[in-house]
Amino acid sequence: MGNSYLINYLILSILFLYSSVNFPQYNPNKIDLIQTTATRQFSKTILYKYLSSSDSTDIIAALISISHSEDTSFVQELIKMNFDKYGKWISFASGQIGNSDSVKHYLWERLYNSRSNFSEAIFSAIGKLGNQKDFAELINFYNEHPETEGIEEAILQFRIKNLTNDLSKNILIKEFSNAGTSLERKKKILFTLARLGSDSLINSDLTKVLIENHDNEMLQLALMNFRIQKYFPNNTELINYLFNMDNEVKIELVKALPYSDTTDEVLKLFTRILSDTTSNENVFLETIKAFQVKKWEADLLNDYGIESLLKQIIQNNKKSFIVSEAIKTYEHLFGHNELSRDTLLLKNLSEINLIQLFISEKNYLAFYSLSKFYERITDPKQKLNALEIFLKHNNEFAEDTNFIYFILKELKSDNPASISVIADGIDSNFISTNSDSLIKISTVQANKFKHNSDFIEALMSLVNLAGKISDRFQKELIQDLSDTKLYSLRKYLKKLSPGIDTGNKPFDNLSELINESFNYSGAMIKTNKGDIGIRFRPDFAPITVGNFVFLSKKNFYNGIKFHRVVPGFVIQTGDPTGTGWCGPGYEIVSEFSPEEYHTGKIGIASSGKDTEGSQFFIMQGYYPHLNGRYTFFAEVIKGLDVVMNIAEDDYIISVELLK
Repeated sequence: MGNSYLINYLILSILFLYSSVNFPQYNPNKIDLIQTTATRQFSKTILYKYLSSSDSTDIIAALISISHSEDTSFVQELIKMNFDKYGKWISFASGQIGNSDSVKHYLWERLYNSRSNFSEAIFSAIGKLGNQKDFAELINFYNEHPETEGIEEAILQFRIKNLTNDLSKNILIKEFSNAGTSLERKKKILFTLARLGSDSLINSDLTKVLIENHDNEMLQLALMNFRIQKYFPNNTELINYLFNMDNEVKIELVKALPYSDTTDEVLKLFTRILSDTTSNENVFLETIKAFQVKKWEADLLNDYGIESLLKQIIQNNKKSFIVSEAIKTYEHLFGHNELSRDTLLLKNLSEINLIQLFISEKNYLAFYSLSKFYERITDPKQKLNALEIFLKHNNEFAEDTNFIYFILKELKSDNPASISVIADGIDSNFISTNSDSLIKISTVQANKFKHNSDFIEALMSLVNLAGKISDRFQKELIQDLSDTKLYSLRKYLKKLSPGIDTGNKPFDNLSELINESFNYSGAMIKTNKGDIGIRFRPDFAPITVGNFVFLSKKNFYNGIKFHRVVPGFVIQTGDPTGTGWCGPGYEIVSEFSPEEYHTGKIGIASSGKDTEGSQFFIMQGYYPHLNGRYTFFAEVIKGLDVVMNIAEDDYIISVELLK
C-alpha cells in the first residue's frame, strides 16, 4: 500500500489514544447507560445522572446516547449545556434526534454568535435538519462569514435530501481552491462536488492533485470528479503514472479513462489489463465495465482485438459475475447474436450466464425453457440474480402463464430475498391481473414470517405491495403484522399507521453482548486472500462489538463469502446465504456516531435504523455520506492491501479474537 496509509494510521493511532483518554463514549463502568440505550428505553433518570456528572466522559456518553432516541423532548436539556465545551456532541445529538424548530434556532444562533471550533459539527446538524429556507440562509451566512469553516458539511447533508443549487457548487469550488483549506476539508469538498455533478472550473486543480498528491483518498476523489464530468486530461504520462499507484487508485483511473481523448493509450492499457491473468480482480472487472459507458470506434476495437479478448473471458473465466459483465460489454460493443450461436462458448457458460444471454432472444427460448436453467442453479445469489433478470423483462412475459405461475410460486417461497425482489419488482399490470392471488400469498407470507428478523425487508416489501393493490388491503396487512416481535418492523409500521405501539427493544442476551464488548481489543479476519487485522471500538458501539465477538466465538463467520463488492467503495460480508438478505436470526440496534468513514473503517450493514445483525462492510475509500447513518465499530490496522484485493465471492476462513 502507499505510504499515505502508514502516515494516516500513525495519525489515527495518536488521535485514538488522545480520544480514548479524554472522550470515550462507553466503557465497562457505564453499563446502565449502555442498557437503556440498547433497549431503546432512554431512561431520563439514567441519562440526566450522566448529563449532570462532573466527568466530561460521562456527559459525552449521555449525549451520544440521546442522539439515538428520536425524542425531541431532550432538546431543552441540550440547549442549556455548555456549548463551548461540548459543542461537537451537542450538535451531533441535535442533528440525529429529529427536526425541531427550537434546536434549529439554537444551532443558527450558535453559528452566528460563536464562530467556534465546532462550526463543522453545527453545519452538519443544520444540513440534516434544515429545509429549503435553511438552505437559502446557509448561502447568506457564507456570504457574510466566508471565514467560518465547514460549510461543505451542510451542503453534503442538503444534497443527500436532494436540496441543491448552483451557488452551493460555487462555494465549494472557492473553498477547494483556497490555499488555507486543509486536506481533510478538501476531501469532503471533492466528494460533495462529485455528488453535485462536479464542475470543470476545478479541472486544473484536480490535475495538480493527481500529479503532486500522494494521498490515495485524494487521488480517488479527484478521479471521481473527472469521471462525473465525463472528462480526463489528455496526458499519457499521467495515465501511466497513475496506473503504477495502488489498486484503489487504479480502479478509479479505469472508471475515468473512457472519457480521455487519448483512445489509443486507453485501449492499450485496457488490453494489457484484460490480457494479464494476475491483474487485481476489481481492476479487471472495472476495466470490462468501462467499455459500457460509451460507443467506441469499431476500427480501434478491431486493432486491439477487444472482441477476441472478451470472448476468451466469457468462455474461460470461472467467476460468473465477471462473465456477466463481459457479456454485457460484448453486447454493448458488438451485439449478442454471435455469442448466442457460438456452441463452444455456450457449452462453458453457467446457467445464470445462459439466462442472461438468452433473455433477449425473443424467438429463441420461451420462458419455460429459461425457467429450467433457473431450476438448475444451486448458488442462492445466482438464483436471485436470475430472478432480477426475469423481472426486468416483466412486460415481455406478461401473457405467459408459465411466467405468472413461476413468479407466484417464488413469492410463496421461504427465501426472503425472492419475496422482496418479486414484491418490489412486479409491475402494475401484473399486480392488477393477479391481485387475488397476490393478496392470498402476501397474507400467508406476512403471518408466517412476521417474527423472523431475516424477513424484515421482505415484510416491508409485502406491505408496500399491499399498498399498490389497495389501501384497504394494506391496512389489513399492517394490522396482521402489528404484533410482530421485531422492533424495527414495528417502527416501520408506525410510520404508516401512527396507532402502532413500537414499545422497547427486546434483548435476550444483552448482558452477554455487553460483557463481550470489552473483553477483546480486536480480531484477525483470515480470508482466502490473506489476513485483515482489525481493532474494535466499543467506546462507540459496545453492542455491535459484543455481537461480533459473540458470533465469532460460535464460528458464525467461518466460510462466509464477501457477497457484495463495489470496487473503490466497500467490501461486504456476514450473510451465511451469500445473498445479502440474511443474518444471524435476530437484529441488534444502530449505534451511530460522528466518526468519519475513511478507508479501512468498518461498519454494520442495515436495511434501516435498528435492523443490524451480522453483515459488516470495510471501506475501500472515503465516503462521508455514510457518517452518522451506519454503525462504525472497528477499523483495519493490518492488511489494507488484502482489503483492496478482496473480490466478490472471496470468503472468510476464520476469525481469531485478540485480547
